[in-house]
Amino acid sequence: MEATPALRIIGYVRVSTDKQDIGPEVQIAELQTEAERMDWNLTIVREDAVSASTVAKRPLMLKALADLRAGHYDGLAVSKLDRLSRNMEDGTRILADATRQGWRIVCLDLGVDTATIMGAGMFNMALNFAEIERRMIGKRTKDAMAKIKADTGKHMGRRSVLPESTVARIVADHRAGVPMLRIAKNLEAEGIPTAAGGKWHAATIKQVIERQQQHQGS
Repeated sequence: MEATPALRIIGYVRVSTDKQDIGPEVQIAELQTEAERMDWNLTIVREDAVSASTVAKRPLMLKALADLRAGHYDGLAVSKLDRLSRNMEDGTRILADATRQGWRIVCLDLGVDTATIMGAGMFNMALNFAEIERRMIGKRTKDAMAKIKADTGKHMGRRSVLPESTVARIVADHRAGVPMLRIAKNLEAEGIPTAAGGKWHAATIKQVIERQQQHQGS
């Protein structure tokens, strides 16, 4: 009887920009231990000092996903869910791609493998809880900054470095009732850069408006 070939698995290791998380050596050791237990053909991909906010900002993750899509590997493994994504939208998109393209996601901390129906369901549920936790942390940070401002009279957020003309246009369009998404699309179409040089989104427009309101109130 012919032996089943070993699964070809990418072990993705990510080190955040703030480094305040599980270290790369620990992640690698956990993945290697699981690979030995499961008889995987493991390839480690390590990405240093990258943001968790979106997969689009992680070139090695994008390359890994392209290799999975091309059928070069059978799955993607991480030691913890947050090494893969802290973003509900990114996480669900990756799961949908894995299901459609025929590869699996393994999260060691959750003990799940999306090759099974139960595993995919548990992965999706964990993403929901991770998103809730991220929003709660964001709210606590915002509340703390608001309290500091109230106590000291100082605005703790980073003010926009956009040109005053761009800020004035955004505020004027918003006051005129133009939806934030439409404002973003108009600025993108006209090639007007954001403060960070990225793409315009409705969330970006909202941040500009909120910063302007805070600035006027300070």
